[in-house]
Amino acid sequence: MIDIKRVQNRLLEMAICITSIFDRRSIPYIITYGTLLGAIRHQGFIPWDDDFDIYLFSDSYDEAMDILSKELPANLFLENEESEPLYFHGWAHIKDLESIAVCNQYPQDNLYTHHGLSVDLYKATLIERERLHLFQIEEQLAYYERKYKKGIISKTDFELHRSQLIEIINQEKDSTIEDPSDKIYGFMSLDGDYLERQDVFPIREYIFENHRFKGPNMYDSFLTRCYGNYLELPPTEKRIPHYSKVTFLSDNDSIL
Repeated sequence: MIDIKRVQNRLLEMAICITSIFDRRSIPYIITYGTLLGAIRHQGFIPWDDDFDIYLFSDSYDEAMDILSKELPANLFLENEESEPLYFHGWAHIKDLESIAVCNQYPQDNLYTHHGLSVDLYKATLIERERLHLFQIEEQLAYYERKYKKGIISKTDFELHRSQLIEIINQEKDSTIEDPSDKIYGFMSLDGDYLERQDVFPIREYIFENHRFKGPNMYDSFLTRCYGNYLELPPTEKRIPHYSKVTFLSDNDSIL
């Protein structure tokens, strides 16, 4: 068991710190996934949730990484391809250096050097709607290539995934785009996640644990695609946290 409230309090502190940097430097962002769902359904964390999800946009993603690398406090670590030797994800994380989180549910997450609580910084890319599937297949291929180059998966596993994905890419790469003006925000996802462009802007504020965070102008279609009837609680057996164990290294660890 983990002290879920203490975990959530730390994540909230981290999120306030990170988004205050974005606001100060005019970097657009929106809360997403379980964090957005929590804001709508609970006005804060889903009771068993132990992460915080943020979408950044591809046209300002590199700028955001540069700013964070310079302005994060010393007890927060920007984890990406430049700072983590084994990095293989398609998005960056902010890790808490004053906690240790063990994840049995996703054991590959334990491969990284830093094991603290994490805030996800996903990348939303504006693409033609008809190219969404191809975009996500290409992102998956790049994901497996990173894992293979880092020695995380075997050559046999890599070649199996690669051959399947290359076949799909070759089938779709030359297809004609009927309406290049019809664009959506896509993300590397096995589930086909995307955001309608008109649902994102103008970005507005949501109350989350008595604090204000920015989110999409409209949330219903995205949350419905992700969770179905998102206002209905899932069965008890599915209400499980991401982490198996969280240890705090200090009782005097505020990052604000």
